[in-house]
Amino acid sequence: MIILGIETSCDDTAVALVEDGHKLLHTTASSQLHSNTGGVIPERASRMHIEVLPVLVADIISRMNGEKPDRIAVTTNPGLIPALLVGVSFAYGLARSWDLEVIDINHLYSHVYANIFEHPDIEFPHISLLVSGGHTQIIKVKSPTEMEVIGSTLDDACGEAFDKVARMFNLGYPGGPIVSKLAMKGNREAINFPRPMENSKDYNFSFSGIKTAVSNYIKNNKDSLSVEDTLASFEYACVDILIRKTIRAARDFKINTITLSGGVAANKALREELLSYNNEFNIYVPDISICGDNAITVAGLAFYY
Repeated sequence: MIILGIETSCDDTAVALVEDGHKLLHTTASSQLHSNTGGVIPERASRMHIEVLPVLVADIISRMNGEKPDRIAVTTNPGLIPALLVGVSFAYGLARSWDLEVIDINHLYSHVYANIFEHPDIEFPHISLLVSGGHTQIIKVKSPTEMEVIGSTLDDACGEAFDKVARMFNLGYPGGPIVSKLAMKGNREAINFPRPMENSKDYNFSFSGIKTAVSNYIKNNKDSLSVEDTLASFEYACVDILIRKTIRAARDFKINTITLSGGVAANKALREELLSYNNEFNIYVPDISICGDNAITVAGLAFYY
Protein backbone atom coordinates (compact mmCIF):
# COMPACT_ATOMS: atom_id res chain seq x y z
CA MET A 1 0.00 0.00 0.00
CA ILE A 2 1.40 3.38 -1.06
CA ILE A 3 0.30 6.43 0.92
CA LEU A 4 0.86 10.10 0.13
CA GLY A 5 1.43 12.09 3.32
CA ILE A 6 0.97 15.85 3.80
CA GLU A 7 2.22 17.87 6.79
CA THR A 8 1.50 21.59 7.44
CA SER A 9 0.92 21.74 11.20
CA CYS A 10 3.28 24.64 11.88
CA ASP A 11 5.94 26.21 9.64
CA ASP A 12 7.31 23.17 7.76
CA THR A 13 5.60 22.14 4.54
CA ALA A 14 6.26 18.50 3.70
CA VAL A 15 5.03 15.77 1.36
CA ALA A 16 6.09 12.12 1.28
CA LEU A 17 5.28 8.86 -0.43
CA VAL A 18 5.65 5.77 1.81
CA GLU A 19 5.03 2.12 1.00
CA ASP A 20 3.64 -0.30 3.62
CA GLY A 21 4.35 2.05 6.50
CA HIS A 22 8.14 1.72 6.48
CA LYS A 23 9.61 2.12 3.00
CA LEU A 24 10.24 5.71 1.95
CA LEU A 25 9.78 6.16 -1.79
CA HIS A 26 10.04 9.95 -2.13
CA THR A 27 9.88 13.01 0.10
CA THR A 28 10.25 16.74 -0.32
CA ALA A 29 9.92 19.60 2.15
CA SER A 30 10.31 23.33 2.63
CA SER A 31 11.08 25.16 5.88
CA GLN A 32 9.95 28.71 6.51
CA LEU A 33 12.14 31.45 7.97
CA HIS A 34 10.73 33.47 10.86
CA SER A 35 13.89 35.03 12.28
CA ASN A 36 12.71 38.55 11.38
CA THR A 37 9.47 38.13 13.35
CA GLY A 38 10.93 36.29 16.35
CA GLY A 39 8.48 33.41 16.02
CA VAL A 40 5.80 31.83 13.88
CA ILE A 41 2.82 34.02 12.94
CA PRO A 42 0.00 31.57 12.04
CA GLU A 43 -1.51 33.70 9.26
CA ARG A 44 1.88 34.26 7.63
CA ALA A 45 2.77 30.58 7.94
CA SER A 46 -0.49 29.50 6.30
CA ARG A 47 0.07 31.82 3.33
CA MET A 48 3.52 30.37 2.82
CA HIS A 49 2.05 26.84 2.92
CA ILE A 50 -0.41 27.90 0.22
CA GLU A 51 2.47 29.00 -2.00
CA VAL A 52 4.69 25.97 -1.45
CA LEU A 53 2.41 22.95 -0.99
CA PRO A 54 1.15 22.69 -4.62
CA VAL A 55 4.76 22.79 -5.85
CA LEU A 56 5.85 20.02 -3.50
CA VAL A 57 2.88 17.80 -4.34
CA ALA A 58 3.47 18.34 -8.05
CA ASP A 59 7.07 17.23 -7.58
CA ILE A 60 5.97 14.02 -5.84
CA ILE A 61 3.32 13.31 -8.49
CA SER A 62 5.93 13.70 -11.23
CA ARG A 63 7.84 10.81 -9.64
CA MET A 64 4.84 8.47 -9.58
CA ASN A 65 5.01 7.49 -13.27
CA GLY A 66 1.36 8.24 -13.91
CA GLU A 67 0.16 6.11 -10.98
CA LYS A 68 -1.82 7.36 -8.00
CA PRO A 69 -1.38 6.41 -4.33
CA ASP A 70 -3.76 4.08 -2.50
CA ARG A 71 -4.58 6.62 0.21
CA ILE A 72 -3.81 10.19 1.24
CA ALA A 73 -2.80 11.01 4.83
CA VAL A 74 -2.75 14.47 6.36
CA THR A 75 -1.96 15.99 9.75
CA THR A 76 -5.22 17.30 11.25
CA ASN A 77 -4.31 18.14 14.86
CA PRO A 78 -2.80 19.53 17.00
CA GLY A 79 -1.11 22.55 15.42
CA LEU A 80 -1.71 26.07 14.17
CA ILE A 81 -5.26 26.04 12.84
CA PRO A 82 -4.64 28.28 9.77
CA ALA A 83 -1.64 26.16 8.82
CA LEU A 84 -3.48 22.87 9.35
CA LEU A 85 -6.39 24.09 7.21
CA VAL A 86 -4.10 24.48 4.22
CA GLY A 87 -2.91 20.87 4.35
CA VAL A 88 -6.33 19.45 5.16
CA SER A 89 -8.08 21.41 2.38
CA PHE A 90 -5.45 20.41 -0.16
CA ALA A 91 -5.51 16.74 0.89
CA TYR A 92 -9.29 16.46 0.67
CA GLY A 93 -9.36 18.29 -2.65
CA LEU A 94 -6.71 16.00 -4.08
CA ALA A 95 -8.50 12.95 -2.71
CA ARG A 96 -11.74 14.08 -4.35
CA SER A 97 -10.02 14.39 -7.73
CA TRP A 98 -8.45 10.94 -7.37
CA ASP A 99 -11.48 9.35 -5.66
CA LEU A 100 -9.39 8.27 -2.69
CA GLU A 101 -9.91 7.95 1.06
CA VAL A 102 -8.19 10.46 3.38
CA ILE A 103 -6.67 9.26 6.65
CA ASP A 104 -6.51 11.93 9.38
CA ILE A 105 -3.32 11.78 11.45
CA ASN A 106 -2.60 13.13 14.93
CA HIS A 107 0.56 15.23 14.80
CA LEU A 108 1.94 13.90 18.09
CA TYR A 109 1.30 10.27 17.16
CA SER A 110 3.28 10.82 13.96
CA HIS A 111 6.23 12.09 16.01
CA VAL A 112 6.14 9.00 18.22
CA TYR A 113 5.91 6.84 15.09
CA ALA A 114 9.39 7.99 13.96
CA ASN A 115 11.03 5.21 15.99
CA ILE A 116 8.49 2.61 14.82
CA PHE A 117 9.13 3.69 11.21
CA GLU A 118 12.83 2.93 11.60
CA HIS A 119 12.37 -0.17 13.78
CA PRO A 120 9.31 -2.18 12.67
CA ASP A 121 10.04 -4.87 15.29
CA ILE A 122 10.13 -2.45 18.24
CA GLU A 123 8.59 -3.78 21.45
CA PHE A 124 5.10 -2.80 22.64
CA PRO A 125 4.24 -1.34 25.00
CA HIS A 126 7.08 1.12 25.29
CA ILE A 127 7.57 4.53 26.87
CA SER A 128 8.13 7.50 24.57
CA LEU A 129 9.42 10.87 25.71
CA LEU A 130 7.97 13.41 23.26
CA VAL A 131 9.67 16.81 23.38
CA SER A 132 8.87 19.58 20.90
CA GLY A 133 8.30 23.31 20.62
CA GLY A 134 4.64 22.94 21.55
CA HIS A 135 4.43 19.74 23.59
CA THR A 136 6.29 17.80 26.25
CA GLN A 137 4.77 14.45 27.17
CA ILE A 138 5.57 11.00 28.44
CA ILE A 139 3.49 8.50 26.47
CA LYS A 140 2.80 4.83 26.98
CA VAL A 141 2.80 3.46 23.44
CA LYS A 142 0.63 0.35 23.27
CA SER A 143 0.61 0.10 19.45
CA PRO A 144 1.23 2.48 16.53
CA THR A 145 -2.35 3.71 16.85
CA GLU A 146 -2.99 3.35 20.60
CA MET A 147 -1.15 5.72 22.93
CA GLU A 148 -1.78 6.90 26.48
CA VAL A 149 -0.36 10.18 27.77
CA ILE A 150 0.82 9.54 31.33
CA GLY A 151 2.68 12.82 31.86
CA SER A 152 2.66 16.29 30.37
CA THR A 153 3.92 19.82 30.94
CA LEU A 154 1.66 21.98 33.06
CA ASP A 155 2.84 25.22 31.45
CA ASP A 156 5.57 25.82 28.84
CA ALA A 157 6.74 23.06 26.55
CA CYS A 158 10.46 22.35 26.80
CA GLY A 159 11.13 23.58 23.26
CA GLU A 160 9.17 26.74 24.00
CA ALA A 161 11.36 27.38 27.06
CA PHE A 162 14.46 27.01 24.87
CA ASP A 163 13.11 29.60 22.44
CA LYS A 164 12.26 32.03 25.24
CA VAL A 165 15.68 31.70 26.87
CA ALA A 166 17.29 32.28 23.47
CA ARG A 167 15.23 35.46 23.19
CA MET A 168 16.68 36.67 26.53
CA PHE A 169 20.10 36.65 24.88
CA ASN A 170 18.84 37.95 21.50
CA LEU A 171 19.98 34.76 19.79
CA GLY A 172 17.22 34.68 17.16
CA TYR A 173 14.55 32.15 16.24
CA PRO A 174 14.31 29.19 16.40
CA GLY A 175 16.28 29.30 19.61
CA GLY A 176 16.70 25.61 20.42
CA PRO A 177 19.57 24.77 18.03
CA ILE A 178 21.41 28.01 18.90
CA VAL A 179 21.09 27.40 22.64
CA SER A 180 22.37 23.84 22.27
CA LYS A 181 25.33 24.91 20.15
CA LEU A 182 26.46 27.51 22.67
CA ALA A 183 25.73 25.20 25.61
CA MET A 184 28.32 22.74 24.28
CA LYS A 185 30.99 25.36 25.04
CA GLY A 186 29.85 25.95 28.63
CA ASN A 187 29.99 24.22 32.01
CA ARG A 188 26.64 22.58 32.67
CA GLU A 189 27.28 22.47 36.42
CA ALA A 190 28.23 26.15 36.73
CA ILE A 191 24.72 27.18 37.87
CA ASN A 192 22.29 25.00 39.77
CA PHE A 193 18.99 25.95 38.15
CA PRO A 194 15.85 24.39 39.73
CA ARG A 195 14.23 21.16 38.55
CA PRO A 196 10.53 21.95 39.06
CA MET A 197 8.33 19.03 40.15
CA GLU A 198 11.32 16.72 40.53
CA ASN A 199 9.83 15.26 43.71
CA SER A 200 6.22 15.04 42.52
CA LYS A 201 4.83 11.54 42.42
CA ASP A 202 3.44 11.97 38.90
CA TYR A 203 5.17 12.22 35.52
CA ASN A 204 4.28 15.84 34.79
CA PHE A 205 6.67 18.70 34.01
CA SER A 206 6.93 22.45 34.50
CA PHE A 207 9.44 24.55 32.57
CA SER A 208 8.16 28.02 33.37
CA GLY A 209 10.11 28.07 36.63
CA ILE A 210 13.40 27.14 34.97
CA LYS A 211 12.86 29.90 32.42
CA THR A 212 12.14 32.44 35.18
CA ALA A 213 15.23 31.32 37.11
CA VAL A 214 17.38 31.98 34.05
CA SER A 215 15.81 35.42 33.61
CA ASN A 216 16.51 36.32 37.26
CA TYR A 217 20.06 35.02 37.04
CA ILE A 218 20.76 37.20 34.00
CA LYS A 219 19.43 40.30 35.79
CA ASN A 220 21.46 39.62 38.95
CA ASN A 221 24.75 38.72 37.27
CA LYS A 222 25.14 41.19 34.43
CA ASP A 223 28.78 41.98 35.26
CA SER A 224 30.01 38.38 35.50
CA LEU A 225 27.61 36.64 33.13
CA SER A 226 28.90 33.75 31.02
CA VAL A 227 26.42 33.10 28.22
CA GLU A 228 27.81 29.63 27.52
CA ASP A 229 27.73 28.54 31.18
CA THR A 230 24.22 29.92 31.67
CA LEU A 231 22.88 28.12 28.61
CA ALA A 232 24.71 24.88 29.44
CA SER A 233 23.28 24.91 32.97
CA PHE A 234 19.79 25.71 31.67
CA GLU A 235 19.94 22.91 29.10
CA TYR A 236 21.21 20.46 31.71
CA ALA A 237 18.37 21.34 34.12
CA CYS A 238 15.80 20.66 31.37
CA VAL A 239 17.45 17.44 30.19
CA ASP A 240 17.92 16.19 33.74
CA ILE A 241 14.27 16.48 34.72
CA LEU A 242 13.08 15.07 31.37
CA ILE A 243 15.23 11.97 31.68
CA ARG A 244 14.59 11.42 35.38
CA LYS A 245 10.82 11.39 34.95
CA THR A 246 10.98 9.18 31.85
CA ILE A 247 13.22 6.60 33.51
CA ARG A 248 10.99 6.55 36.58
CA ALA A 249 7.92 5.99 34.40
CA ALA A 250 9.58 3.06 32.64
CA ARG A 251 10.62 1.53 35.96
CA ASP A 252 7.19 2.04 37.53
CA PHE A 253 5.39 0.44 34.59
CA LYS A 254 8.08 -2.27 34.29
CA ILE A 255 8.62 -1.43 30.61
CA ASN A 256 11.96 -2.28 29.02
CA THR A 257 11.92 -0.05 25.93
CA ILE A 258 12.16 3.75 25.81
CA THR A 259 12.02 5.97 22.72
CA LEU A 260 12.67 9.66 22.16
CA SER A 261 10.49 11.68 19.79
CA GLY A 262 9.62 15.23 18.68
CA GLY A 263 11.65 18.10 17.31
CA VAL A 264 13.76 18.47 20.47
CA ALA A 265 14.78 14.81 20.05
CA ALA A 266 17.50 16.26 17.82
CA ASN A 267 19.12 17.84 20.89
CA LYS A 268 22.52 16.21 21.38
CA ALA A 269 22.59 16.48 25.18
CA LEU A 270 19.12 14.93 25.49
CA ARG A 271 20.00 12.07 23.15
CA GLU A 272 23.27 11.29 24.93
CA GLU A 273 21.72 11.42 28.39
CA LEU A 274 18.94 9.02 27.43
CA LEU A 275 21.33 6.66 25.64
CA SER A 276 23.42 6.46 28.80
CA TYR A 277 20.68 4.20 30.18
CA ASN A 278 21.07 1.62 27.41
CA ASN A 279 22.53 -0.89 29.90
CA GLU A 280 19.14 -0.98 31.66
CA PHE A 281 16.68 -0.32 28.83
CA ASN A 282 16.37 -0.74 25.08
CA ILE A 283 16.79 2.88 23.97
CA TYR A 284 15.78 4.20 20.54
CA VAL A 285 16.35 7.70 19.21
CA PRO A 286 15.12 8.67 15.72
CA ASP A 287 17.35 9.81 12.90
CA ILE A 288 17.76 13.58 12.96
CA SER A 289 15.99 13.85 9.59
CA ILE A 290 12.66 12.68 11.04
CA CYS A 291 12.81 14.27 14.50
CA GLY A 292 11.06 17.45 13.36
CA ASP A 293 7.78 17.93 11.51
CA ASN A 294 7.77 15.75 8.40
CA ALA A 295 5.40 13.91 6.08
CA ILE A 296 7.30 10.61 6.19
CA THR A 297 5.92 9.58 9.56
CA VAL A 298 2.47 10.93 8.64
CA ALA A 299 2.29 8.63 5.63
CA GLY A 300 3.94 5.78 7.53
CA LEU A 301 1.56 5.87 10.48
CA ALA A 302 -1.46 6.06 8.15
CA PHE A 303 -0.65 2.53 6.98
CA TYR A 304 -1.65 1.21 10.42
CA TYR A 305 -5.02 2.92 10.22
